[in-house]
Amino acid sequence: MKEKELELKKKELMQPAYTEELHHELMNMNPNDARKIVESMSNKEIYSKVNIRRFQEDYIADYIEFLWDISKSAYWRHVIVSLDPKVGVLWGDNMKHFEKMCNTKIPLEVLDAVLNFAIQNKESDKQDLEAIGCVIKAQIDKFGRIADIKSYISKLHIDDQKLAKEKIFEYTKKECNYIFG
Repeated sequence: MKEKELELKKKELMQPAYTEELHHELMNMNPNDARKIVESMSNKEIYSKVNIRRFQEDYIADYIEFLWDISKSAYWRHVIVSLDPKVGVLWGDNMKHFEKMCNTKIPLEVLDAVLNFAIQNKESDKQDLEAIGCVIKAQIDKFGRIADIKSYISKLHIDDQKLAKEKIFEYTKKECNYIFG
């Protein structure tokens, strides 16, 4: 597609609609054009597609999985935006995004989003915290990310560091009870 056509198509796809529709449209496009669209999405546009869920969590998870083959950078940006403690973890039948976070050395900005979620999330969201804990534990056990985690904590306000350290390292003591994917 020409740039102008691509801009018009993106504008159409960013209209308030179900993420399932966006996913199907992108699947039917030339992969290069689809990549250009998802890489050009703002965080606000991504937020509207992954966090305004309207009972379509499974479709959103499928859409995020689809992005892995189109653009790794867009994939990780979508994962980061989906990790909003006010909205909660994106749960669905397909949890490939969590499987990837547990089996791949995730980019530092994704790790930061995971840690932020762990610190900011309410204690009452036990299931969300257990899933996030699986990611933290996997990043430490499989990829030796302890220095990255300590660096993240050191950048927090001094008053927040102790609680953050306690919350984050509590996850390393627990077994992950989930099989994602």
